[in-house]
Amino acid sequence: MSPVLAALCGLFLLHGCPDMALDIDRAVFFDAVRRQPFAGQLTANQVGGMEAILDACPPDLGVDKTAYCLATTFHETARTMRPIEEYGRGKGKAYGPSGFFGRGLVQLTWQANYAKATARLRTLGVLKASEDLVKTPALALRPDVASAILFTGMVEGWFTGKKLADFFGPGRADPVGARRIINGTDCDRLIAGYHAQFRVALLASVRIPVPAPPPKVPDPLAPMTGASGSSVIFVTAPSETVTDPPGPSKPVTPPQPAPSGGLFRAPSPAPAAPGFWSRVHALLSRKAA
Repeated sequence: MSPVLAALCGLFLLHGCPDMALDIDRAVFFDAVRRQPFAGQLTANQVGGMEAILDACPPDLGVDKTAYCLATTFHETARTMRPIEEYGRGKGKAYGPSGFFGRGLVQLTWQANYAKATARLRTLGVLKASEDLVKTPALALRPDVASAILFTGMVEGWFTGKKLADFFGPGRADPVGARRIINGTDCDRLIAGYHAQFRVALLASVRIPVPAPPPKVPDPLAPMTGASGSSVIFVTAPSETVTDPPGPSKPVTPPQPAPSGGLFRAPSPAPAAPGFWSRVHALLSRKAA
């Protein structure tokens, strides 16, 4: 199946659904992003950077939001997909002399943001209690720290007060307006184009979960019919054998066929033995005399 067709199938299955846990076939994903937006060339460093990002991605972020985070990273890191320092290290900007210039995947700036990130990442277990981004700003270049800042900051609205849920959700997607999460309208349409390409790659590579079949309802008649596949044994009472008393053998009369045609008539009773009524009449006559 071509990446475009796979993406269309994924889009059909995911359209209108809430954010769901993504199970990504990474080989398919990297093959797709190699074409676009990486224009046919993908280095080992770029793959390693995206591996770290996907490892840190919240499982329920969904296709649109994940694609926008990847598009933002693609732009902010000059396509390296690895944490970098801001070009010029903040030269000519108010935060430059302080040393809290842009670092990471999304270019964290200002001391207050370094302090906020330290407190939040400690609660998430990304930073140890002894690790402090204010004391050691270069920690923002560590891949796991940079990825946590990317996702948590964009989900919670650290940078401008705008967050991913303001632009993406069931029935809405605004990748142009989503640039306000990071930096107003700067390069908003360019990044929206990257979002579309990462989205195609994710849709082509996401594995759609197959619902489990409903549990089989036991057949109440199974014990009698054997419908469940178990063997059913019918036990009959032993028949009683009746034997004639000892004596001379009797001839066996073969069974007679049933009469054909008309109504079945029961056989007439056998006639009484000859002379029976004569003997009865004689006995009654003697008693009367």
